[in-house]
Amino acid sequence: MGSKKVKPCSVTIRGDTPARSFIIRSEDIVQWRYEMIREGSLSRESIDRICQKYNYSRDMFFYYKGKFDAEGMMGLVGEKPGPKNPRKRTEDVERFIIELRFKHPHLNMYEITHRLKEEGYDISPRSVARTLQGHGLSLKKTKGKRHSKTSSIKASCKAKT
Repeated sequence: MGSKKVKPCSVTIRGDTPARSFIIRSEDIVQWRYEMIREGSLSRESIDRICQKYNYSRDMFFYYKGKFDAEGMMGLVGEKPGPKNPRKRTEDVERFIIELRFKHPHLNMYEITHRLKEEGYDISPRSVARTLQGHGLSLKKTKGKRHSKTSSIKASCKAKT
């Protein structure tokens, strides 16, 4: 269950006198979630009404309440959505890509991908390129054929004769 975008707003918690109040801003997501759980636990107001006040669903209230009960305030910290580890670029695959780069430095990402597929790994050329780039092992891009200064001088000499 990922985090929900909360519309920027605030909730004022009133004390026993008008001078005693506390404002919670929705930008502070951990405090926002904590106050929702605290209010849900201590208030006689219905959970549905409290969830509506904080712009969360009932399911998310109980999700964060469970996280808070298990982990404390750290359970309310937002997590990045999506997978936490690469699915196809495992350590074995990365090790194999780096091995291939050192054994065969002339291979490009497509040729390395082809060799990986022959070994039974299912990985894209772009993932190979990311791995090589991450380890500083990418091949430099060159436009057209490489020409040294001497070869261009020889070519211009041949053209004159």
